Amino acid sequence: MDKKYSNELKDAREFLKIAEDILGSSLKTSANRLYFALEKGVIACLNYDGIEIPKNHQKLWDSANELPGEKYYTALRELYDLRMQADYGAMSLIVPLNSEIIKKAIERVKDLINSIEFNLKLQNDKKLNGELGDD
Repeated sequence: MDKKYSNELKDAREFLKIAEDILGSSLKTSANRLYFALEKGVIACLNYDGIEIPKNHQKLWDSANELPGEKYYTALRELYDLRMQADYGAMSLIVPLNSEIIKKAIERVKDLINSIEFNLKLQNDKKLNGELGDD
């Protein structure tokens, strides 16, 4: 399981880097990669706790609302809205797709992934030191 959540975090970081690097030339690609960066981070949390990963976006968001928390649920919903606009030309339901929104979203996703990584490392260290049970 450790390797699985580590791989998801690695993917999250890779997608985040792509979103940052491509922003100047493709706003749509940046929006797409941002959603998947955070989704992979949330999946890492769920994997760490042994929770089955839902295939449905709404169910994944609901899982994110419980673990790691509401701010992840909210961010995933907003990023999904941006991704739908970018990928399919959908109307904005939550937040409009523009470069300023994406720049702010990059910083937000970076902070959320850093938080996920920090918390998983902390939990793992506690587990290794026998401070957490295996429940």
